[in-house]
Amino acid sequence: MIVRRRHFVLSALAGATAACSRAPEAATATAPAAAPDGATAGQPESTPAPPPKDGVVVVGGAELTVLIEGSNPSLPRSTYEAWVRRSAEMITAYYDGTFPVPSLEVKLVTTGRGSVGYGHHQQGRWVTIYCGRRTRESSLQSDWVMVHEMLHATFPDLPNQYNWMQEGLSTYLEKIVRARAGAYDEQQVWRGFAKSMHHGRPRAGDRGLDVTRTWGRLYWGGALFWMVADVELRKATDNRKSLRDALLHIASIGGNAREMWTTRRVCAEADAGTGTTVVSDLYKRMALAPGDVDLDRLWAELGVVRVGRSVEFDDTAPLAEIRRGICAS
Repeated sequence: MIVRRRHFVLSALAGATAACSRAPEAATATAPAAAPDGATAGQPESTPAPPPKDGVVVVGGAELTVLIEGSNPSLPRSTYEAWVRRSAEMITAYYDGTFPVPSLEVKLVTTGRGSVGYGHHQQGRWVTIYCGRRTRESSLQSDWVMVHEMLHATFPDLPNQYNWMQEGLSTYLEKIVRARAGAYDEQQVWRGFAKSMHHGRPRAGDRGLDVTRTWGRLYWGGALFWMVADVELRKATDNRKSLRDALLHIASIGGNAREMWTTRRVCAEADAGTGTTVVSDLYKRMALAPGDVDLDRLWAELGVVRVGRSVEFDDTAPLAEIRRGICAS
């Protein structure tokens, strides 16, 4: 199943309105008047929190508006909203308690006979997910598509030539985000990577991620770039810094999908957030040149041992601590 990303020029959603409280009046020499409703005299009246809006899920300071398009959804609205909330909470936890955009419209298209299908994201403002009549609550519990698309909103937009960097990040990170939240275990993460990461390796005639446009290089080549970046960052800093530090820094300076960046700026800010040159150096090796990765060697160093269709872990491997850290910190 391929998650496709489309770009549209659409009008922006209205931003959230800032709440204001009334300042206390200046004290006078006369005795204070009785405060209404038992409030303490001379203190500002408390303003009750506004009731939640219908169809709006608030997570990490962001308002997520849930729209359901379709005449016969297979599940109650509350179940769909719980899916949106749960996915956003996983991302918010990764980003230290803040969802990186202030609002997001999430449209669920419930027509068709299938279950959760593909989705697309637009400009850090809109996410659309197709989930047909066969969608069950268990499907939503194990879903990855919502997290994948929401993650697009958290990373700067780039010119189309560099979509591999955005698609690859969502492909790699959605497994990590879900594992950190307890929705996916470490074995599932590495089993999935061991099964599919080879699709991202360059083939004959490849000229680097910036130039070669194939399905494998777009999704898994980008994922391979970010996985290697995560490992190399941890190696360079004795496991103290990681891809997460780079992304937290980018988010802290407003780097989300509402902003158009260049890959040069992404690399520079990722380096600034980690105090290294790992991402810039890797970009030269893998984006400006073919930059192949010996995956068999990397799996062995990480202690990922493939056994049939599953994996086991070798905790005596030289990078076993880094493997454990990727899913935990």
